[in-house]
Amino acid sequence: MRHPASQPVWVQHLDRLHLLTPLRVAAVVVAAIVATLVVRRVIANGMRRLLDRTSPADQPRAEARHKALTSSLRAALVGVVWTVAVITAMGEVGINIGGFVATATVVGGAIAFGAQTLIRDIIAGFFVLSDDQYGVGDEVDLGLTSGTVERVTLRSARLRDGEGRIWHVQHGNVLRVANLSKAATALVHVDIARAMPVDDALAAVRALASSFAADTAVAPMLLSAPTVLGVIEHSDDRIKVRVSAPTHVGRRVDVERAWQVAVLRAFERGDLMAATAAPAVVIHSPAGANGGDVEAAAGIEPGE
Repeated sequence: MRHPASQPVWVQHLDRLHLLTPLRVAAVVVAAIVATLVVRRVIANGMRRLLDRTSPADQPRAEARHKALTSSLRAALVGVVWTVAVITAMGEVGINIGGFVATATVVGGAIAFGAQTLIRDIIAGFFVLSDDQYGVGDEVDLGLTSGTVERVTLRSARLRDGEGRIWHVQHGNVLRVANLSKAATALVHVDIARAMPVDDALAAVRALASSFAADTAVAPMLLSAPTVLGVIEHSDDRIKVRVSAPTHVGRRVDVERAWQVAVLRAFERGDLMAATAAPAVVIHSPAGANGGDVEAAAGIEPGE
C-alpha cells in the first residue's frame, strides 16, 4: 500500500472526506456488475452459435437443452464473480477477511464432502445435457430402469415405464445410456411352422415385407423397404426369420407394432403357417411296481 504522502492530492482529499473507502467499494460493485453483463453476453453468444449448428428438426429440443445449460453456467459464473466482489469489498471496508476465508474454506469443505453425491449428479447432468444423450420424449434404457423421459434436470431424470410407474434416476448413478428413440432400424421377427418349406417361408416373408412397405399407414415411418435377413434360429417346431426395417428416428416402436399386426393378418390369410408348440409325448411304462411312479412323474393319473 502506498504511503499517504505519495498519493495524489485528490486521493488525499477524498480520504480526508472519508469518501475513499466508499468509492472503492462502489468501484468493486461496478466492476462486478460489468463482469456479470460480460459473462451473460459471452454465454448467450456461445450457446446461440451452438444452437445455429443444429438442424431445423431438432430446434425445439436444442432450445430447451441450451436454455438449461445457459442458466446453469450463468448462475455458476455469476456466483463466482459476486463472491469475489463481496470478499474484496469486505477487505476495503477493513474487515479481516483472513479468518473469514479460513472459516469459509472449512465450511465449504464440509459441505462439499457431505454433498459429494449431489455434486456428482449435477456434473453428470451437465454432460448429459451438453452431449444431448437424451431428452424429453425419448425412450431410453438407463441400466437401472427403462421408459419414456418426462423431465430432465441437472440432477436427475424422470422416466415412465410401460406399466405407468414413475422412476427418478440420478445422473451420477447411470453408467450407460441406450437411447432407443435414436435407433434408425427396427429388427423384427416372425416365427413360422417348421412344417412349411424353408424356401416357401422366405418367399412369403419377402412378399409380406413388400406389402408392409406399401402400406400407406406404415410407409411414412420407413426410410426404405424392409430387408429379409434370413433364418436366424430353428427348432423342432418352428423357424425364426429376421427382418430389418430402416425407420425414421423415433418411429422404431411404431414400426415394430405395425409389423406384429401384419404378421397376424398373414397368418389369418394363410400366407404363413403359424408355429405351434410341439405336442407332449407321454411314455407309458409296463404295468408293475414302478408304473405308477413313472405315470405320476409324467403328470397323468395311474391307469389312464
